[in-house]
Amino acid sequence: MSTMQLYVWSPALNAPSIDPKCIIVQAYLRLLEVDFTVVHANDPQYSPTGELPLLKDGSTWIAGVNRIISHLAKRGLDGNRDLSPEQKAEYIAYSAMAQEKLYDCLMFTWYADMTNFIKNIRPTYARILPFPSRYLVPIQLKKSAKARLAKYNVEIKDDDKGLPQNEVEEMKELQRSGWHYMYRLVREAYGVLDTFLGDKEFMFGDRSTTLDCIVFGQLALHLYPDLAHRRLQHILTTEYPRLARYCDRIKDMYFVSEQPQSGASEDVPSMWRTLWNNPRSFLTTIKDDAMSYMGNQEEEKKKKSQAQLDFERKRIWSIVGGVTFLLAYVIYNGIVSVEFGDEEEYDDYVYNDGYEEVVEDDLEEDL
Repeated sequence: MSTMQLYVWSPALNAPSIDPKCIIVQAYLRLLEVDFTVVHANDPQYSPTGELPLLKDGSTWIAGVNRIISHLAKRGLDGNRDLSPEQKAEYIAYSAMAQEKLYDCLMFTWYADMTNFIKNIRPTYARILPFPSRYLVPIQLKKSAKARLAKYNVEIKDDDKGLPQNEVEEMKELQRSGWHYMYRLVREAYGVLDTFLGDKEFMFGDRSTTLDCIVFGQLALHLYPDLAHRRLQHILTTEYPRLARYCDRIKDMYFVSEQPQSGASEDVPSMWRTLWNNPRSFLTTIKDDAMSYMGNQEEEKKKKSQAQLDFERKRIWSIVGGVTFLLAYVIYNGIVSVEFGDEEEYDDYVYNDGYEEVVEDDLEEDL
């Protein structure tokens, strides 16, 4: 089996990565004992879907946690192979909760807590992102978090006023006043996982499985970052110490030594590479996506909330607007000229040689 290559966000905030999905996949590949190298891409535009992690397996590229797990399972690399049918059903339920509830609470404490955002999150992204993304991505992530958290009626505001500055007293006041709903939600999620873990070493016994990778990936960024407001860390260590010890066990198992690194592959199917090599095909794809979205809007309204629809609509038009601006800039400044030939020249998608096209995971929305 050839060495795989994993594109991820780099370590940050005392955690193996600044992104929980990247932590999940790194832990999962170590669980499977797969031979792989890491590329600290630190730019989601490396991926044709605009998200990391991105896995290169031979000539095939796969983006997104669930797609990567599914792809590896098809190759016989399955972290759940020893589970019973009942345990596999439990895996689905607990995995869904972790990827939704724990991730939502992380978004809240990183972006709705303005003190954390200003003092820790924005400066960290600024250090690891290339120019000019360091000035744009943190704000984009904050806007996306606001859209994602809209279902909880969360306000993005300064939450320091009127709270004690002592951490212990602050937490007592937050508990007494019931502020904020997200802290009650995270306690519920912690409680469910803590009860399921019980006295076992791992979620399903004495051997780690896919679920342990997913839970650890989410909890790692609750527990390890040294933020200005360490509320999630405080709740975990004082109220759910068994979960905190569980995270330490997995971290010691999979992240004591650094994974070998490698340079980016020349054939990485990045969004910008697709645009550069075949602008007409790229713009046609975006046009088709936009038209498909508009055409299916009425049907989707029956399945999705208004907040979700607004979020998806803004994302579609932000991509269209961003690409239009970029094209106008490079053409105006003579950086590249765009020539259109006959229609048949663009019939094939530029990455049809092994690229496995990815759609958004059902349980996740991109940030």
